[in-house]
Amino acid sequence: MIRKILCVDDDNISLTISKLLLRRTGFSDVIDTAVDGSDALEYLKILFETADNFSEEAPQLILLDINMPVLNGWEFLDAYMELYASKLPDTKVVILSSTIDPEDFSRAKKYPVVTQFLSKPLSTENLTELKENDWVASFFVA
Repeated sequence: MIRKILCVDDDNISLTISKLLLRRTGFSDVIDTAVDGSDALEYLKILFETADNFSEEAPQLILLDINMPVLNGWEFLDAYMELYASKLPDTKVVILSSTIDPEDFSRAKKYPVVTQFLSKPLSTENLTELKENDWVASFFVA
């Protein structure tokens, strides 16, 4: 089981579905949320300032939507790479988006923290696919 997941999405229905599904399937008991990239960066900033052990209290997985107002997923990733990637080498990002633009898939591969690209909405099928990812599978070894 993944200790903590941060879901970043501007759609409240998607956030609710993701939280319920992640809990119900045993992916994680702790699911935090952010409504856009700016909110997610603020979440990490506060966690970094207040946590006794930032690397242990930070999310191990970030589910990130691309198309959001204020600060989109790409802008979040740029800031995350600069501010947090080196401090959180064990945290990975999964892009969860409804995009079908091949450029987005190519762009995602340029970020070393991005481990997978899944289609929205989150479902048991794409969680099963995610469990086959080498990095994610390590959390579910019996």
